Amino acid sequence: MKFTLNWLKRHLETDASLDQICKTLTDIGLELEELQDRAQVFAPFKAAFVEKTEKHPDADKLKICTVKTADHGEMKVVCGAPNARAGMMGVFAPEGSYIPGSDMVLKKGVIRGVESCGMLVSEREMGLSDEHEGIIELSDDIAVGTPLAEIFGLDDPIIEIALTPNRADCAGVRGIARDLAAAGLGTLKPLSYDAPKGSFESAVKVHIEDKDGCPQFLGRMIKGIKNGPSPEWMQNYLKSVGLRPISALVDITNFMTLDLCRPLHVYDADCLQGDITVRAAKAGEGELEALNDKSYQMIDGPVAITDESGVIGLGGIVGGVSTGSEEGTENVFLEAAYFTPERIARAGRDLDVQSDARYRFERGVDPVFTQEGMEIATALILEICGGEASDVVVAGEAPEWEHQIPYDPAYHAQLIGFDVDADRQKKILEDLGFKVEGAAPAFTVMPPSWRVDIQKGPQARADLAEEVARIVGFDQIPATSVHADESVPPAGETERLSKARKARAAMASRGLNECVTWSFMKKDLADYFGANDNPARDLLTLSNPISAEMDQMRPSILPNLIEAASRNTDRGFGDV
Repeated sequence: MKFTLNWLKRHLETDASLDQICKTLTDIGLELEELQDRAQVFAPFKAAFVEKTEKHPDADKLKICTVKTADHGEMKVVCGAPNARAGMMGVFAPEGSYIPGSDMVLKKGVIRGVESCGMLVSEREMGLSDEHEGIIELSDDIAVGTPLAEIFGLDDPIIEIALTPNRADCAGVRGIARDLAAAGLGTLKPLSYDAPKGSFESAVKVHIEDKDGCPQFLGRMIKGIKNGPSPEWMQNYLKSVGLRPISALVDITNFMTLDLCRPLHVYDADCLQGDITVRAAKAGEGELEALNDKSYQMIDGPVAITDESGVIGLGGIVGGVSTGSEEGTENVFLEAAYFTPERIARAGRDLDVQSDARYRFERGVDPVFTQEGMEIATALILEICGGEASDVVVAGEAPEWEHQIPYDPAYHAQLIGFDVDADRQKKILEDLGFKVEGAAPAFTVMPPSWRVDIQKGPQARADLAEEVARIVGFDQIPATSVHADESVPPAGETERLSKARKARAAMASRGLNECVTWSFMKKDLADYFGANDNPARDLLTLSNPISAEMDQMRPSILPNLIEAASRNTDRGFGDV
């Protein structure tokens, strides 16, 4: 799970430093996997002014640019970009800087007999986009020496955490912010939005036939939209985690998935044929051309989103091309649904489909947030794309999720190994969203709807104790020595064992080394050490030896000691 520091601060009011945040993430079980300080990576690259250009004497397509830089003075740069010209502002990369898009360290070069010191870079060379037709052009009001990271909003560190499968709530930035707030690193900001009111009835209705796979499906028509580019702030967040901005509608659904762990889908309403029916897919009913540029033959089992034309999407996994939104889309039908984790996981494996939606639905998203997610997404679409929203179409009901857990705070010390005050335990659980009623030792705890990982039944109290322990800190568990006062318990001590142990200790204290060898050896070798003199020789032969080299019980300790000395000598250790 990736996010940026500023993205986190959309939900978390905090003065904590980046180092504090990263350390706390690992302490509470959201292990820091990588931290990218992009401001440092892009530090060498700064705005520069092209004072003049002249034609290269030996190459028609090359120009010699005189570039005014803040740190290096005037530099001569040979450039082949068609848009390189005098009077423009570009981005200068000095000699010795690492060019991320080309994966190389820039060296001073001679191009067709002319020395080139540094370079003027394109967006692709900086890893910002695939654009490489020309060098980066900056606006004239940007001062020479302005860092590239500041110009493109790349001074926001990227944090990546390793998310365990049980913490689906932290597959959204808000869930991570909630955990950090509970750990004392700030305050969780309230979700702020105006719920749009519907002004007409949706022409598209929803029918659920497969309630086992899709207990609830919410939909809403929004007409008269303009699907242009998404706002710069949203594009920057998506780019920071490796997603390419596509259009406002697609970017909004991607943003909602990452920000609030609420996967959504947008259909072009004008491409829908009749109402939407949610049912189980059937083997042989056709092929879905999916939005991930792949095709899938239908099999029995997956949750299919259908209209009169057939399957138009795999519920909770991926949508279809036939009803996908495009640049010219004017009327859309917004989907916010809850899909059963087991069905999504099975369908994803059977069809080998990977998607951000599947990742979250198969772990279990918040079943109660479906309605609120619909309202927030609608508000974003209306704000960015304009349009008019219908009433919400509601099919099915949210699955049952509420359950109560009897909890005695004293159990924490019994299970984890250190005591935490009952009032503090209550506050930690409440900060994490749990509802706690009653007084110690008889708390009644109700998990929040987004914590689908909290078990039901008697074992659930262990989950509550673990929640408290990870927020307080596992480093608070006292170190307890496992060293016993006596290496052998009195019940196991015998006169023979005691004498042998004391003899070994006495010899070791005088500089002798104890050699422990197998009690078995090769039968042919055993004959040389008296095995053939033993009338019970056959009784010493193993019927099921661990190897052919150990098929006889040893008649003496000498042969194994000699073999050990021989092996050591062969390896250069001749001192027996």
